[in-house]
Amino acid sequence: MYVRTNTMGPGKSDGLNHKCGKIGARGTPRMMWLLLALVCLGWMPSKALAVHCHAATSTLSLPSVTVAPSTPVGALLGTPVSVTMTFTCTGLPYDGSTFGQTATIQAGNLAPRDASDPVSGGGIVYATNVPGIALKLTANPIQASDNACIRCGPGNTPGFEAGAVTYPANSISETFTAQWVKTGPVTAGTVRSIRLMQFYWYIYGISASSGAIANLNLGAGSKVSLVACSVNMDSQNLSVVLPQVSTSAFASVGATTGKTPFKVNLTCQSGSKVSITMTTAKPGTAVGVIAPTIGAGFAAHVGVQLLNGSNAPVTFNSAQPHGATPNGTLSIPYFAQYYRTASPVGSGRVKATATFNLTYQ
Repeated sequence: MYVRTNTMGPGKSDGLNHKCGKIGARGTPRMMWLLLALVCLGWMPSKALAVHCHAATSTLSLPSVTVAPSTPVGALLGTPVSVTMTFTCTGLPYDGSTFGQTATIQAGNLAPRDASDPVSGGGIVYATNVPGIALKLTANPIQASDNACIRCGPGNTPGFEAGAVTYPANSISETFTAQWVKTGPVTAGTVRSIRLMQFYWYIYGISASSGAIANLNLGAGSKVSLVACSVNMDSQNLSVVLPQVSTSAFASVGATTGKTPFKVNLTCQSGSKVSITMTTAKPGTAVGVIAPTIGAGFAAHVGVQLLNGSNAPVTFNSAQPHGATPNGTLSIPYFAQYYRTASPVGSGRVKATATFNLTYQ
């Protein structure tokens, strides 16, 4: 019997094709064969378990939104929508090394971003097919970003690491929140679907996914509508102060004095048709007159009459058209004046309230 062996240091290779010891003597016990077979098996390197990470593709479905022309650029629009994605990894640890304990989830292959990206506060701003409307995406607990670095997106591309699954844990979760944002002049339209990003995994220096394991999408069908005109802040609660006058200025019923101009200021999209309807809870008998306020301290038989920009009395509850709107500020002129409704006229304060309703096409 003879056994061929090779002597080498630990962790070294002699470059030979190793075989188990060869037994040449007849009558060698079978137990020796078994023993040598076990020794040979002991030379085989241990094989790591296969690591696999997966997640379900998710879709963000945002509501339709109406945008007023006075809405500033950068304003978030509508209601935010969130989805939570769970990434599960099996087969960890890959081996006994430090790196082999962790599978890192990467977000990459990002859809085109808007010119306003990046924004303060973090997140990614994606372009849409609707002019003036973008999609802002944030994430938690790890904020979304589109940095390009060695360990951002796959292959040094823009993206971010959405988390890491470290043995003995087998999953992590990341919540994504999306909301519309105004980025410029808005044109009405319907937003198309977008594949926002794809997800991958890797074990540092050891292994990686062969392709994307899941997607995060934006659902199609959200509509962007426009408010043709919106009322400026200085006209939303408008106070018109009439001058102090003498009771002698009211020579007879129907006499007027103290004519004071004011304007209703709007911000509009070009090409819309706008109308204003004036209403009051206390209409007088004459056209455009708000009946006098009765009570201690108020002037007797003195109401307020409203006139349009052409000095014609306003007809309450009737829409007054103002034609096509400009792109920007539209100032609609009016006047208010005292109006004697009956006799005798008494001194005191005068108060009147009217409401205007804006309609457009």
